[in-house]
Formats: sequence, structure tokens, C-alpha cells
Amino acid sequence: MAQETQKDIAEKAQALKDKGQGDRAYLERQTPTAGKGAQPTEGSNAPPSGALEAEGQRPVLERSRKVR
Repeated sequence: MAQETQKDIAEKAQALKDKGQGDRAYLERQTPTAGKGAQPTEGSNAPPSGALEAEGQRPVLERSRKVR
């Protein structure tokens, strides 16, 4: 039995990798902002993290002001 060369191993690994790729449509939706970090998508109604006007913040403030 002949020993596999590095080229044979690499070709086999590449074939397995290509077979497992499947649909790569998610790559079309990515934005080129690697240096800027995560960017909000247009039309996003979610408040920024930690925003005081965030949904659900008001009831928490009201509960904290009541006498215990």
C-alpha cells in the first residue's frame, strides 16, 4: 500500500469541504464592515443595547419606585 502524499490528502480534504458547503446565499447578505464592527440593518426597530427608552424599561422603573 502506497503512502498518501500531502497533495492527495489536500485534494481529499478539499473535496469533502466543497461537498459540505451547500447553499452559500448568506454570503450575499453580508456587508463589508469588518473593520467597523457590527452595523445595524436598515429598518431595524430594535433600540440600541442599554437604551433607557427601550421597550420594557418603564415598568421596571415604576416597580422600583413603589414602597415595599
